[in-house]
Amino acid sequence: MNSTLDVLITRAENRTATQEEQLHQLARQTGGRPLSVANLAEAVSALRNCDQPIVLLSERFDRSSALEMIRLLRQCNRRVRIILLADTDNVSFLRQARSAGIFYHALEPRSEEDLAELKLALHSAVEQCHEQQQAEQREHRLWRHLATALG
Repeated sequence: MNSTLDVLITRAENRTATQEEQLHQLARQTGGRPLSVANLAEAVSALRNCDQPIVLLSERFDRSSALEMIRLLRQCNRRVRIILLADTDNVSFLRQARSAGIFYHALEPRSEEDLAELKLALHSAVEQCHEQQQAEQREHRLWRHLATALG
């Protein structure tokens, strides 16, 4: 199995080119392959081709709310890990986002502290993906061994 994971980075209207590049660097530093997506069609296409994608989802993406996007992205790929980048402290919104299936909520990175937090979240998501891949490989080997033994 490929050990490099795809990290989809949704474009945000208020994100600068420097901030976008910082997200790409974070993805690479944590073992991911960054892929920028500008709209829902690009995101869906990318998700179909990824085994265990990680998505850095902006609060507003392709003129839709993050809550709508979380549900759509999870329907496209149930294994997706979504890190919501939202500058909000609206408890109701964050509860709904967690209920919809986000992996983590972080602030849109604007400081070194924000970048460090996001790096930890990305690292955790990548590790969880690798652990799941290893568990699936062990299970596959076990079934192959059983099939051979019972053959």
